[in-house]
Amino acid sequence: METRSRGWLRRLRDWAGSLDFTLARRFGLANREDRLFFLLIGAVGVVGGLLGAATDLLIGAVQTLLWGSSGDLLTLIPKVHRWVVVAAPAIGGALLGVIYWRTRRRTPGEGGGEGMAMLIEAVALSGGRIAPRPVLINALSAIVTVGAGGSLGREGPMIRLGAMVSSWLGQRLEMPAHRIKILVGCGAAAGLAATYNIPIGGTLFAMEVILGNFALEIFGPIVASSVVATLIARAITGNRPLYAAPEYALKSYWEMLLYAGLGVAAAFASILFMEGVKWGGKAFAKLRFLPRPFHPVLGMALLGVIGLYVPYALGRGYGTINLALAGSLKLPPHIAVSQELTGLLLLGIAVVKLIATALTRGSGGAGGMFTPSIAYGALIGGSYGTFMHALWPRLASPYGAYAAVGMAAVMAGTSYAPISAILILFEFTGNYDLILPVMLASILASLLARGLHPYSIYTESLRGKGIDLRMEEAVLAGLKARNLMRPDPQTLRRGEAYSEVVRKFLATPRQRLFVVGDGGHLAGAVSLHDIKYALENPETLTAVVALDLMTPVDRVIHPDERLHLATEIFAQSDYERLPVVDGEGKFLGILAKRDLLAVYAQEVVGRPALLTTFVSSRDAQANRQYVEIPPDFALRLVPVPPHLVGKTLAEARLPQTLGARVMEIRRRGELGEEPVLPEAGTLLETGDLLLLLGPAVKVEALAEGKVAEEALAQHQAETGEA
Repeated sequence: METRSRGWLRRLRDWAGSLDFTLARRFGLANREDRLFFLLIGAVGVVGGLLGAATDLLIGAVQTLLWGSSGDLLTLIPKVHRWVVVAAPAIGGALLGVIYWRTRRRTPGEGGGEGMAMLIEAVALSGGRIAPRPVLINALSAIVTVGAGGSLGREGPMIRLGAMVSSWLGQRLEMPAHRIKILVGCGAAAGLAATYNIPIGGTLFAMEVILGNFALEIFGPIVASSVVATLIARAITGNRPLYAAPEYALKSYWEMLLYAGLGVAAAFASILFMEGVKWGGKAFAKLRFLPRPFHPVLGMALLGVIGLYVPYALGRGYGTINLALAGSLKLPPHIAVSQELTGLLLLGIAVVKLIATALTRGSGGAGGMFTPSIAYGALIGGSYGTFMHALWPRLASPYGAYAAVGMAAVMAGTSYAPISAILILFEFTGNYDLILPVMLASILASLLARGLHPYSIYTESLRGKGIDLRMEEAVLAGLKARNLMRPDPQTLRRGEAYSEVVRKFLATPRQRLFVVGDGGHLAGAVSLHDIKYALENPETLTAVVALDLMTPVDRVIHPDERLHLATEIFAQSDYERLPVVDGEGKFLGILAKRDLLAVYAQEVVGRPALLTTFVSSRDAQANRQYVEIPPDFALRLVPVPPHLVGKTLAEARLPQTLGARVMEIRRRGELGEEPVLPEAGTLLETGDLLLLLGPAVKVEALAEGKVAEEALAQHQAETGEA
């Protein structure tokens, strides 16, 4: 048995090695990390599709256990006894209370918006690293909540499970932070795509909401994972649009004005939805007389009572949305129906749906906010459409068309992701006839809602933690000053003479040098302007020292402060470098503006930029340099080979022979190791260290002396030297 097991492992290793070679040869993936990443993209899609199907089955099992069937609750409620409508959600709430009691978490399960905020925060501040335990607890809570009839969506646990597994795989395989972030986006997109059969929408949602980045480097992997997950989900659950919308079309170009009005109305409705859900959480937080484990019992029981009279409020709202899209959601036949009454009915159901969502989420239920927001949007749009049709029957389309547009508009108004909302609606319905109204209303709703309410439904909970992340700032908020801090060898002592200060300025292109006092504390700074002013009294220069020239430093940054704070300081000043000091004012190093811009270019623009982080320690073995650079490139300090000593950089021809660029020359001087600006005429000396950026293979060969030996042999052959 043991021999057979060893043989199986050997065959598996051989297969992996063969696959590794095939990927390297066919796709040009010379770097092992690239090949692993390539495989992970597909694996994440497979896992996302399977997790989506498994989660859906578990939700169906919970619903069957509590309700007797896994069908749509809107059609199921008339068939069950009235006590079941109250008891099923209440029992689900009791299970949530048990989960809270067993796990001792702040809430039984973080709500949909908070859970999504967890992903956004992990990408922005933790390099995409997600702890598995909270996600698993959240997924279990969401399965119970949605299965019991809670007014939240099943997409929440699927997105977070996909992202968590992707993050875990990336960490186990020691992927760099920027690739773990991409994998988190792949997992989230795969989860959403598998949930609703929307590969394009899943891709854009992950990029627009979670990553906040549309770089091509990110787009490709996320599309691939989303497509794989969708194919697997379709193989298991079938391929059909989630919602059935009739073929609506624009009646007249003048009707665009009505759809613009819907965009404005959707913006205010979106803000009301976000504030209502937030109010639900605050209301339950004030129930101090009731122990936390009983909050979901109360909330879900109240939800069941509402469901007795307004069944549209329960569950995910699929049946409600389809009725609104078809224009079939009306008052009972025995009531005299008018369009105004139908509009009021839809508006009333929308308000009740909001209350149901606030009760579910506020009491501690878990799940996605995506699904209830689009159900609410369909009702708001349908209500608006009935009133417009009553006012201008020849101009306005049936209210089902406005319900479809309202879905996308409220989705955009709550998530601030209009591009995702537009394409998700088309994938939901399979109807592209309303593309112009959908685009107009979604953009207007998103812009207006964002202007009036800075935080989306997914980032609202971050404000409570004191985290203020705009998409651009989120990139820099994920790093601290210590991550980009450089040691500063060009400091001044307070007692240094004027001539010595001038000499140090002549040896550097910098405009400002920092003065370090006793104990290594930052005392101030001397600029070229300070030296110029001292020349007004030349007779006193011999008595002038750095202490006389320096001025106080008004802007400093601490090593644990986020980099987006540094951008604000740089924006308000002309400084190129900021001093980094600890809590006691001890000078630790400098933060350069160019390094900050390089990070921004890499993460926001998606451009492969050179990022350098110098990490120092008193332990000599701990001194190292960490870099993130373009694939297959290396940045390394290399001693000048003997055959290049005495030559200028132009004569060394390193770019032509190695494809490498000299970033800096480090040379021993009176003050220790000093940087020398690399220029064409710079003469290379014995003992110089070259900071080279170039192809990894060639730079490593030069560092090991292989290139030097070949070049020396060639030099001797050309000159005839022995």
